[in-house]
Amino acid sequence: MATQKINYWRILALVISPIIMVSSGWQLVKAQSTPELLISVKFPDGPTRGSSGQTSGGGTRGNCPEITSNLIALMPGDDNAGITIANNPKFFLYIPKHQVESAEFEIIDKSGESIYLTELDISDTHGIVKLSLPQNVSLATTQEYTWRFAMVCDPWDRSGDEFVEGTIKRVDMSSELESSLKNATPLEQAEIYANARIWNEAIATLADLRNSNPTEWEELLTSVGLGDIASEPFAPCCQLEAE
Repeated sequence: MATQKINYWRILALVISPIIMVSSGWQLVKAQSTPELLISVKFPDGPTRGSSGQTSGGGTRGNCPEITSNLIALMPGDDNAGITIANNPKFFLYIPKHQVESAEFEIIDKSGESIYLTELDISDTHGIVKLSLPQNVSLATTQEYTWRFAMVCDPWDRSGDEFVEGTIKRVDMSSELESSLKNATPLEQAEIYANARIWNEAIATLADLRNSNPTEWEELLTSVGLGDIASEPFAPCCQLEAE
């Protein structure tokens, strides 16, 4: 009888052992994947949007019947103010359906001097667009610049332009930020940028990851009151060239 009991426990141990190993392996995989699941790309204390005229970062000063809805800057706050660490940062805009052929994009320094002005063909453009500045346009650190994007409804009467504007300020990257970014994945980098309130790099990083991480893209835009356009498609447009 004692021998039978010993054999019973040996058999039970052989049966349970693989289950424990599988369970342990699953716990390890779960633990390894947990950090990615815990990533939350929200802009801290995301600013709420105002009411008429500035809803969702839109800006309207003219009367342009060819445009169906607001032109929107993908920037935080009603003032469309962003922070960047890049010398030639990227800008994101939502262009509504329209019948306008051209637009202008301009960057102005604090003295009122235009450091960049270009005309863009937007005749077949609708959706979210990315404006990438040419390499020869460099923003100085600690300086705030005004940027302006205008849809030219009538080239002979610019008072009817539909436009949106805001500010951009380049800051130096701190040693702490540089260290935290060093071994981070691109998605983790987006979270780090957002937590540091560096908007332009946060949205630019997530834009590159939108196909694989649509939830985080929507989460970031929703955190600054832009959830209504988070599902809008990207549109090819306006690769800015040096002039």
